[in-house]
Amino acid sequence: MGLFCSKYRQQVVPLDAKHSLAEANGSIDKIASVIWLDHNATNSDPINQNSLFHLQQTFASVHPFANVKDCLKYLSTHKKAVPTMIVSDEFFEQIWLSVKSTNQIHSIYIISSKNEFNSIISEKIQGVFPQIESLVRFLQRSITQIKSDSLIMSTIPSMKYSKKDLKRINKLFIYWMLTKQIILETKYENDVALKDFTKFCRSQYFGNANQLKHINEFERNYHTRSPIWWYTKRTFVFDLLNQGFQTQDVEIIIRMGFFIKDLHQQLDKLHNEALKTQKYPIVVYRNHQISSEDLEKMKTVHGNLLSFNNFILADTDYQSSLNLAHQTSETTLIFRIKIESKQTSSPYALLHNISFSPDQSTSILFAMHSIFRIGEMKQLQGQLWQLDLTLTESNDEQIVNLNELSKSETQDSTSWFKLAQLMKQIHDYNRAKEIYYVLLNSFTDTDALKMAFIYNELGLVHDELGDYKSALSFYKQAIDIRQEHLPPNHRSLSISYNNMGEVQRQMGDYFNALSTHKKTLGIKQKALRANDRSFATTYNNIALTNELLGDFPTALDFYQKALDIKRRTLPNDHEELATTYNNMGELQRAMGNFAAALTSMEKALQIRLRNVPATDPSLAVIYNNIGLIHQELGDYPKAVSYLEKSLEVKLKSLPTNHPSLAFSYNNIGTMHQQMGHFAQALSSYQIALAIQEKTLPPEHPEIAVTYTNIGVSHQAMANYSEARSYYDKAVQIRQKAFPPNHPLLGVSYNNLGHLYQLTGEYHSALEYYQRTLKLQKKSLSADHPSLAATYNNLADIHRKLEDYSAALALYKKSLYIKNKSLPVNHPALIITYNNMGSMHQALENYPAALECYKKTLEIQQKTVPSDHPDLAAVHNNIGVAHQSMKEYSTALDCYKKALSIQASSLPPNHPDVAMTHNSMASVYACLDDFQNALKHEERAIEIASQTLPEDHPHLIIFRNYHERISTKVKSMKNEQ
Repeated sequence: MGLFCSKYRQQVVPLDAKHSLAEANGSIDKIASVIWLDHNATNSDPINQNSLFHLQQTFASVHPFANVKDCLKYLSTHKKAVPTMIVSDEFFEQIWLSVKSTNQIHSIYIISSKNEFNSIISEKIQGVFPQIESLVRFLQRSITQIKSDSLIMSTIPSMKYSKKDLKRINKLFIYWMLTKQIILETKYENDVALKDFTKFCRSQYFGNANQLKHINEFERNYHTRSPIWWYTKRTFVFDLLNQGFQTQDVEIIIRMGFFIKDLHQQLDKLHNEALKTQKYPIVVYRNHQISSEDLEKMKTVHGNLLSFNNFILADTDYQSSLNLAHQTSETTLIFRIKIESKQTSSPYALLHNISFSPDQSTSILFAMHSIFRIGEMKQLQGQLWQLDLTLTESNDEQIVNLNELSKSETQDSTSWFKLAQLMKQIHDYNRAKEIYYVLLNSFTDTDALKMAFIYNELGLVHDELGDYKSALSFYKQAIDIRQEHLPPNHRSLSISYNNMGEVQRQMGDYFNALSTHKKTLGIKQKALRANDRSFATTYNNIALTNELLGDFPTALDFYQKALDIKRRTLPNDHEELATTYNNMGELQRAMGNFAAALTSMEKALQIRLRNVPATDPSLAVIYNNIGLIHQELGDYPKAVSYLEKSLEVKLKSLPTNHPSLAFSYNNIGTMHQQMGHFAQALSSYQIALAIQEKTLPPEHPEIAVTYTNIGVSHQAMANYSEARSYYDKAVQIRQKAFPPNHPLLGVSYNNLGHLYQLTGEYHSALEYYQRTLKLQKKSLSADHPSLAATYNNLADIHRKLEDYSAALALYKKSLYIKNKSLPVNHPALIITYNNMGSMHQALENYPAALECYKKTLEIQQKTVPSDHPDLAAVHNNIGVAHQSMKEYSTALDCYKKALSIQASSLPPNHPDVAMTHNSMASVYACLDDFQNALKHEERAIEIASQTLPEDHPHLIIFRNYHERISTKVKSMKNEQ
């Protein structure tokens, strides 16, 4: 069958599975292998890819097949395997004849929206599902072991939050806070919602006679009993609801929204009725078994806010809690919960004569996401601890602040779209993605434009996750629907085209990105007024794409157009003008127009200074960028000065452990690294890491950046084992944080390849560069410049392995991609020409090497200032080629040019200066001028000794060569 039953997407109808959730908990978790037989199983549609990804995350091995022949061939060659099979209805009849009598297949799940399969009686057939997504969710729920009485807690610091803070605080706290708001604001048609829910439940518990009896009873008698009665009965309602809370299963929560609202409203009603007679304070107790690690964390959060994200029961009988605690050998935390006021932030109710269970007559039930203030924690005895909590009041300033923030961030959305939008805002993209998938399956073809909106949002989410191919596919689906239902120049189309252009740019498909952004511009020119401010966004994107294509003049022209529109439509000191000046400054820096870049940056700075206080964090961005311009000018001390000024602003305006400080310390470290101050660089990186370890989760991607930087420092100091350790840590984080084809994983593999290259482990280097290439081929366009860089690195390794023909072919491949995707004089061509020159040098084809080096020089002279350090490097290489051709005087002139440039652009103790002195020593020796040779080699050693560790390979080479020259000089003196 085709997975896309709908005209626009796979239509998801309520599940009709023939398998029991309770039975699955005892069997599905034993499944190691899954076969998925469907003609769409191997296609690249992002929805199918998402299902495949989740299957791979759930089971040890997943084998997708698009035809019966390949599937049977696999089964015939893997007879010991006992897989579970997922099969679409179009292939079921063919495959059933071959597998119904064999013990090789563990169980079969059918994907079909038809009812004919429900009549097949066989122990092998475990369920019939309308589409693969609903089956995947079922299997994941089935293997998830849930403790029905577990507490789901989240804490946040006690402070007044701003919009920026939402991205840093506990995401679960915000998630459930907004979920509660949405449920309480939603108007449910209870009879419809009840029928949808019970139909869903029957699919989850098919074959479980006991639970099906409870489901039928629930549907018949729901309105004759109270929500509290149903909840405390502890059947499927209690189990499913707690599973939804514990796993953030948005489908369960959405389907049970009507019940959650009814339960909350009953608590609210009972709470208000009890206020007239209730005496305060009220104290109740709740036990919680806790790990040692979590116990230590709870000791550090005094004064913070804590929320229980589900409904919780607590008992007024303290002795009962103590008795329960003494019945376990595990560490137990007794929550002593105090209610001091009538006006509380969440309702609660005493369950006397209300609960299904008479045993709960002294219990109080708190509403979901009740929020408490954390008080004193003390050890009662041994592994028994007590933590005081106080239920917050309705006018609690911090809670009011958070509610207002979440509402302001989602004011343009409705219902469950609010939750997805907020998850995007706080960068929790995986949760946003799952919400959108569930919402997508709730619409029909009549909701086409809503579906187009979700496709566009899924594109944005996948874009942020680095899954650019899926993002592009979703944007295209959004465009297809909007083209069919909207006029050709509708503004919504321009939004999708804009997003598609941006993801094409990120994929390195710059020419198509430019074409797409021009489509956006064409639509806007027909649909909007000429001075509409949104044109500035499109001009900016066109400028950015041209910048990446190396067409800097055109890019600058479009930045100017964006600036002109903003000048006409905004005040002279508006913040958006500062943003455009900043972009122009960055481009001018790339063009080598450093004076103009500084002017643009200073304009941006002046606007910001008029709009914000001197300690505003946005100023730190400008100071940082000005520092980077001075870096390009080779004025590293001034660059460090501006970077430190950026840091100073942050230190005054941000908390001492703010993650943005780590960013500054990383930049300062990189500057010291370029100056050859490796120990200072390492120190800055370590400060950055210390901040991140205090403020970010241990597997945050930004920590991977810092690990990489620390690795680079150790690598520069020849501490190769330390470098590898940090590169490995970076890889481990990125493998957990990103999809398997994320470009940043390629960066990490490339770093490891380079490290192995430096240590002479060329085969290991080759392996990592090949892994980089494999990943890039999956995530980038065929002519992306990053692919060219990897081909270049692979060529370097083949050159080191003396496989010169392979090296030359790879260099040519690199050059071909760059010539195809970049302008003739793009700076990226420099590396390839330079490396091809090095290879010709190794082949002793010195004229060819010289030609490549001269092409490198020609491009550099057009793209960088005359005293840029990179020019010194190419003059050095040209000198080496001339020296190899025994043109010693010409070689010496080249080395002198290199040294002159370095003197004006690098610190006097930079390691590159030492290398040039070493080269000059060697050519003087060739000219039999051993006195000058000795002088320059001594200078090389003097410089290197200041910046390199004693066992650095370069320092060892310098000293060995110095010894040889000294021996020659002594020999000549003896001969005299």
